[in-house]
Amino acid sequence: MAKIFCRLFFLFPLLIIPLFFLSACGKKGAPTLKEYEKPSPPSLLRAMHREDKIFLQWSYPAGKEGAIADFVILKSSGAEFSALADVEKNKRSFEDIDFEKNSHYRYKIIARNFKGIHSDDSNSVEVFPLVTPPPPSGLSFTVQDNTLILTWKPAGTGLLYNVYKSFEKGKYGLSPVNSSPFPDNSFKDAFTISKTVYYTIRSLHAGDTKDEGVPSEELAVDPSELIPAPLKNIRYHTFPDKVQLFWDEPAEIWVTGFRIYRRIKGLDYMLLGETQIPVFVDNEPALTKRDYRLHAVGPAKEGPGTEIKNILYTPE
Repeated sequence: MAKIFCRLFFLFPLLIIPLFFLSACGKKGAPTLKEYEKPSPPSLLRAMHREDKIFLQWSYPAGKEGAIADFVILKSSGAEFSALADVEKNKRSFEDIDFEKNSHYRYKIIARNFKGIHSDDSNSVEVFPLVTPPPPSGLSFTVQDNTLILTWKPAGTGLLYNVYKSFEKGKYGLSPVNSSPFPDNSFKDAFTISKTVYYTIRSLHAGDTKDEGVPSEELAVDPSELIPAPLKNIRYHTFPDKVQLFWDEPAEIWVTGFRIYRRIKGLDYMLLGETQIPVFVDNEPALTKRDYRLHAVGPAKEGPGTEIKNILYTPE
């Protein structure tokens, strides 16, 4: 009996270990072919020639990035396409610097998964880069109501323009403010009162390929530099104990308030008070003649004054 017990003692591990591995193997998930599926293709591929680069941009759902390893840019200068570059899967743009002016090129892009399986091709775009036009000059602006109006001198005949906008000096993206290139030498944009905005203009040829030249000089639109126009149509009413002043509300939405100065008996003007509405009450009776001077105030600067003189209360 002791011999049988010893044999069972040594055989027990040999029986348990295989059962352990069989149990562990049984916990694995079922094999899947999802990683061998063809990934979704990129879409909306578009190209633009700017200065000495051809810019490519495309779309791809961010939710499908996890299924791909990267993008492959394909380029052709003849009949066949060849791989130009691999691009990280979180990128949506590429710059090609290896090209010649007045030559014909085609581009398309594919997605590639971790098994090296390629998606279908994106749409194909054609580019025929020309010599880029010069930039416009004399960029300036005016503000009317809540609208900023940019104007510039044309860079030539038959050209189109793109307007670029930024809240950081010297840093501009690939996409202009305007929805499509336009031939006019002016552009309207919503005026931003809270911060400085920077603009630059690029001219381009009116063709299938957007051949953009170098940017114009940068224009800074700083609200703190704006000076309001003189106030209009100032009126008053005198009462036994006060004088009421009122005027037309200015068109500039960036006016922050109004300052009222008063002069009595030929003395210098003295600041009487401020208001944020186009009405002000002087609580001293106008028993002697006095003059008032009113100013609109911008984000940082005071506009020219408008005077109204010889105000005197006359009992009825």
